[in-house]
Amino acid sequence: MRPILQAALLTTFAATGLAQETTLRTTTTLVVVPTLVQTTSKDVVYTLTASDFLLTDNTIPQQIRLEPSSTQPLSLVVLIQTGGAAIREFEHYRALETMLESLLQHDTKPRSKNQVSIVNFDSKPEAASPFTSNVAEWTDAINHPEPGDDRAAILDGLSYSLRLLDSQPATNRRAILLISQPTDLGSKTPLQEILRTTAETNTAIYTLTFSPEKASFKNAFKDAPHLNPPVFGIGQNYFSISEPLGLILGAMRKNLAASIATLTGGEAATFDDQHSLDEDLGTLATHIRNRYLLTFQPASPQPGLHKLEVRLPQHPELTVSARTNYWSAGLESAPALPAK
Repeated sequence: MRPILQAALLTTFAATGLAQETTLRTTTTLVVVPTLVQTTSKDVVYTLTASDFLLTDNTIPQQIRLEPSSTQPLSLVVLIQTGGAAIREFEHYRALETMLESLLQHDTKPRSKNQVSIVNFDSKPEAASPFTSNVAEWTDAINHPEPGDDRAAILDGLSYSLRLLDSQPATNRRAILLISQPTDLGSKTPLQEILRTTAETNTAIYTLTFSPEKASFKNAFKDAPHLNPPVFGIGQNYFSISEPLGLILGAMRKNLAASIATLTGGEAATFDDQHSLDEDLGTLATHIRNRYLLTFQPASPQPGLHKLEVRLPQHPELTVSARTNYWSAGLESAPALPAK
């Protein structure tokens, strides 16, 4: 059964003596925390139980459940930038079909349970392909996307993708794989709305980003080396939980894709050539399949932004990567995002 969702976030903005208010409503009485556990050599650990984990919500230990992710179908939206600098990256997208096939086939139940939809975007999201378990139906759309305009409306694309996922069965795991530049260019959707909806739908967002500046450089110097190896950053805090909300949201815009991935319990990486993208896609496919799904109902549901921490007290030799924050019910006042 889908969790009961009720709450509110009040955002205020004062500029030139005028106040503007926007009320966003969200709640989650059930918090889902996708968690990846690895050895120091980056091997994925599969054998832990709920008793191995210690999860704290604003430093308060929580009673958790370990959900059987292998029995929960995956609904995945692949959101691909086709506008702006992304046009130079089309030749690198060829491995995407293989990665999707790997995800769809990895299931002890019938293959049809795992499904994917492809969405392209530039200044706006394009019509989505229907959810399917046979990604070969969309080979041409993946390998030969149509060039878009000069924009990259990431937040609008995420909003569209979240609406698609909201139509999927509530028992499914929900995820978005965003392939884009790191920063938004042209969206009308507020960042707060994306954070609200991901909380409502328990959706994890995974991001693979390229640098528009580096793409331009490579266009002039085709043999430029891979200077920026991918660094997956689930556990990395891109902002401090103690900062005012307006500052947090403003900081997120500087590397929007990676920050959203961190906040939703997904994963972020960068690529700048075919080889690094292939490696990243393979790593993501493995990690998406093999996350532990920890769930809890907050013992002290204080309103606002909460800090999560997942530890393995009995296994200090292992590395834990998990969702670091979530929104809770209530009213909270904070400055809105600065104008673009």
